[in-house]
Amino acid sequence: VLFLLLAVEIVLRLAGPPIGQDPAHHDGFITAVPSTGLGWIFPADTTGVYRSSGRHTPLVTNAWGLRSGPVFGRDTTRLLVLGDSYAFGWGIEADSSFGVLLGASSGMDVVNAGIPGYSIYQQVRMLEYVLERTDVDVVLATISLTNDAIDEERIRRFAPDRLAEFNYALRDPRSFKARLIRASSLLTLIDTRTTHFQFGLINARSEGRHLAAESLIDLSERCRERGLPLIWVIVPRNGEVRGGGIMTGFLNRETTKLRSHFLAVTEETGMPAIDLLPVLREAQMGGECYLPNDAHWNERGHRAVADAILPILKQALNAPR
Repeated sequence: VLFLLLAVEIVLRLAGPPIGQDPAHHDGFITAVPSTGLGWIFPADTTGVYRSSGRHTPLVTNAWGLRSGPVFGRDTTRLLVLGDSYAFGWGIEADSSFGVLLGASSGMDVVNAGIPGYSIYQQVRMLEYVLERTDVDVVLATISLTNDAIDEERIRRFAPDRLAEFNYALRDPRSFKARLIRASSLLTLIDTRTTHFQFGLINARSEGRHLAAESLIDLSERCRERGLPLIWVIVPRNGEVRGGGIMTGFLNRETTKLRSHFLAVTEETGMPAIDLLPVLREAQMGGECYLPNDAHWNERGHRAVADAILPILKQALNAPR
């Protein structure tokens, strides 16, 4: 067995790119740039296409590096949307994202501060980033059950002062296990082939849940100190909405525990929360709400989400401060 493994290792080393070398090359698409304060953000005042996981998203950024229009005076009520790729509007036009749709329905000015890959810890940083530049009247923050727990673990390896060095590796790049896998083409291949399953297991474990809860509480306290209404939006895994095979069923059961945890934490913060699982399940019965071969919503999904959030948004604005 050892000789067989050694032979496979040699073949993989000869056939593939050198270990640690990224065969990808710069292709002219817009990419996020490292940020010491936030981890990463888009270049300011840029127009082009953002590409990730094969999906092309038209992107226009403002002076702050956000997929949002320029922010001027204070003649309107302003909504700040925090989150990851779901808030960003992955794979669709900016005007079709649920945040912009909410603004159009409510007459509010919207600052879309969603950045793909952001953890809840980074949402806290982004809140401060925006409030240093303008005032807002209400905050909407997403909690993605797909990846926020694991993203919280990953970003905390570099927080608070090394955020610009962020690495998406599932495990700490400095750990013995990570170094061992990087040293072997065979282990790297096995690790790559099981990434999806490992991702789901790591996302469901308690460490990420507790770290995410800390950031949730931190974000709510900062909003409360400023008298800002905050609405939590819980984003389900697409497998919970669309269903799937045995693996999807297993991950869905783990996600149910994650949902219960986050609902309990949001209740503790005293801020309203909406779970989008029943919303998207109902919308999905009437037509496809997701992009082809993708876990993100299409225009129909974003519209269903905006329609569900709108009454809660109006209630939050009218509630006594």
